[in-house]
Amino acid sequence: YKASQRVPVLARLVELGTSSVATLLRCGSGAFVAMGLEKCRRPEKMLKLYEFEGCPYCRKVREAITVLDLDVEVRPCPKETIKAMGQFSDVSRFRKEVAALGGKQSYPFLVDANTGRKMNESEDIIAYLWETYGEGATAPRSYLLGRKFDRMPLMMLPTLFRPCLEHGMLRIPSKPPKEPLELWGCEGSPFVRLVREALCVLELPFVLRNVGHGSVAKRAEFREKYMDKLSLPRKAAGAIQMPFLRDPNTGTELLESADIVKYLYATYQDGEMPQESWLDFCGVKKPAAEAAAAAAANGHTKAD
Repeated sequence: YKASQRVPVLARLVELGTSSVATLLRCGSGAFVAMGLEKCRRPEKMLKLYEFEGCPYCRKVREAITVLDLDVEVRPCPKETIKAMGQFSDVSRFRKEVAALGGKQSYPFLVDANTGRKMNESEDIIAYLWETYGEGATAPRSYLLGRKFDRMPLMMLPTLFRPCLEHGMLRIPSKPPKEPLELWGCEGSPFVRLVREALCVLELPFVLRNVGHGSVAKRAEFREKYMDKLSLPRKAAGAIQMPFLRDPNTGTELLESADIVKYLYATYQDGEMPQESWLDFCGVKKPAAEAAAAAAANGHTKAD
């Protein structure tokens, strides 16, 4: 995989190909919204989701959020190091928030200010979301098929096709934005995945505006706001294009996934790429001091 990244055209083909396979291995789950949501409760305050892209348990929750046509503020919590489990230091932008909110250092972690609920455990979160914001709605077939793969080792297969630590797993030092970015897309899009991976490893908070197939109102909102950025065929077909990134910190608005990823790294990366690999993986929890030393050895310092 790393070798392919040295050849620009081949690198792009491999990126899109592996991301598309990851979507297919989930049966396209997270591409379509449920039917009957117009009768369901909608949150007045935006949900907050602490997660990281490379986690299969987080993926399950993101799929449910897309299917329920919910918008969510994502606060990425990539690992500082894979040399220790369940540890973090104060360089982690959002993991310390989870600890302060009473959450465990296992992800995902959901905060719903509408009901006061704060939750770990992916299956508990999914059940809660359907009970609270999808009662009576009918899940699309792609989502139901994807749920059949929600057991180990099957749920790990998409992750195997996005194998690098920069694919939403390991933190890269970055400058914090003053305001969260805004990303329009859906979980099932292979193009949107590439952007989410970059947002995750750079620890950039963003508002995810889910516009899965069948999200009529939000797709109409997208066309009303950004029609001038769409191609003539898309305008004629009444379609949209995703991903679309809006950065209120710089006024930048971008459509193409490759352009967005390039922009995010150029604008926010503030340090060297991690020098770890999966050969460094340790599945055992280490004392906090030892974990901090492992992170420091990887280039993560309090100045990051």
